Amino acid sequence: MNIGILGGSFDPIHNGHLHMAKSAYEAFSLDEVWLIPSGHSPNKNELRMTEAAHRFHMCELAAGQYDWLSVNSIEMDSSERSYTYRTLEKLTQQYPNHRFCFIMGGDSLDYFDTWVKPDRICELATILVIPRDQFDFASLQKKAQEIQCLFPCDIRIVRCEQYPLSSTQIRESLCQKHPNPSDFPPGVLDYIEKNHLYA
Repeated sequence: MNIGILGGSFDPIHNGHLHMAKSAYEAFSLDEVWLIPSGHSPNKNELRMTEAAHRFHMCELAAGQYDWLSVNSIEMDSSERSYTYRTLEKLTQQYPNHRFCFIMGGDSLDYFDTWVKPDRICELATILVIPRDQFDFASLQKKAQEIQCLFPCDIRIVRCEQYPLSSTQIRESLCQKHPNPSDFPPGVLDYIEKNHLYA
């Protein structure tokens, strides 16, 4: 099976994340996409992150509307730092018959070569890049070519519309008590309000 991996803090998950998942799923005929909420993120202050159980459950609610989308707790179940190369190594060991594609935003590709072991990530997965913000198709192709000069990699840019929405914007709207319901997958905003998250 061809499996797309979409990782992130998902704090909270929103329709911009689902746009990334759906665009990759459709463009590359993936069999499934797995959402992988981060456990111990190397780039985030965990004290400021929403409790892992809440983030995981919001992902479950978001995934529930699609039969090809599910949530995997591999990073949350680990005591290690959530580095992408470690996650992909574990997944390839657990599922040796699957082929993995790692889905990322164009903003992440811009500094992908500075990640921990990006060459190892590319050994284990095809990289699918979703255009975001100022990173259009042409600029992403140029960046992909630069990375390909550093180490072997299969980087593919997804041709899709941009979806200008970020978790930071979502959290700000929630703090100001003016969230836009259309920004959220079904059930997620109700869950946030019921559990008094981001107040």
